[in-house]
Amino acid sequence: MKKGKCSFSLISLGALAAEAGMIVWCLYQATVSRGSSGLEIGCIGLFSFLIGMVGFHLARVDRALLGRLRRFPLVMMILHGWMLILIAAMYLLGAA
Repeated sequence: MKKGKCSFSLISLGALAAEAGMIVWCLYQATVSRGSSGLEIGCIGLFSFLIGMVGFHLARVDRALLGRLRRFPLVMMILHGWMLILIAAMYLLGAA
C-alpha cells in the first residue's frame, strides 16, 4: 500500500453512509409499521451494528498503516464510534 492513500478509510466512509441509511430506514419502519415489523427492524439494526464495527476496524487498520499523522482515519473512527453509541442508545431506549 502506498503512503498517502486512505483506501480503507474510504471504504469505511461508504460503510458509514450505509449504516446511517439503515438507521433512517429502521426509524421510518418503526413509525410506519406500528409495531408489526419487529424482526425486520431488529435484523436491520443488528446488521447496521456489524457494519459499524467493520467500518471502525477498517479505519483503525488504515490509521495503523498510514501512521498517526493522518486525520481522515481518525475522523472515521470517531464518526463510527458516535454511530455505534447512537445505535446502542436507540436499542436501550426502544426507538428501533
